[in-house]
Amino acid sequence: MTRTTKLLVTTGAIALGAAAFAGASLADGGWGRHHGGGWGQHGAAGERLFETFDANQDGTLTQAEVDQARQAQLAEFDADGNGSLDLEEYQALWLDAMRERMVDQFQAHDDDGDGMVTAEEFGERFSGIVIRLDADDDGQVTLEELRERGMRGHHRRGEHRDGPPDRDDDQG
Repeated sequence: MTRTTKLLVTTGAIALGAAAFAGASLADGGWGRHHGGGWGQHGAAGERLFETFDANQDGTLTQAEVDQARQAQLAEFDADGNGSLDLEEYQALWLDAMRERMVDQFQAHDDDGDGMVTAEEFGERFSGIVIRLDADDDGQVTLEELRERGMRGHHRRGEHRDGPPDRDDDQG
């Protein structure tokens, strides 16, 4: 495998994985709420994958389509034409790839669609975070509670990702 091919493969894997998931995860504060798509946690990211790489728009992806798109993208951002990206060139690629996700998240925060994100809109997704993460109901979240929660891979009884847990103790 040539150095250029290795760079393409490595860059492609990093950028594709990061672009597909980082934007939604970081800007949205996690996988809590999703807009659009019936792909579960990968909804919008899965759709963008097809928008980006399904060159013939037949609803399937081939490795050749992915490779061709990645090579074209690298060439587009290879400002000095040397077949590789330095940090500044890669930054331009990254910012271009993340812009659409940033706009999506801005729109997700802008509840009233007025083109402005207010403090209330910005804080809404985190407004019940402590109660949602507080496993022992002491009003605080510890790293240990987060670790235990991550290992369990599920939410507390009655909890919904979009709101605080159900505190009705009569439910089983």
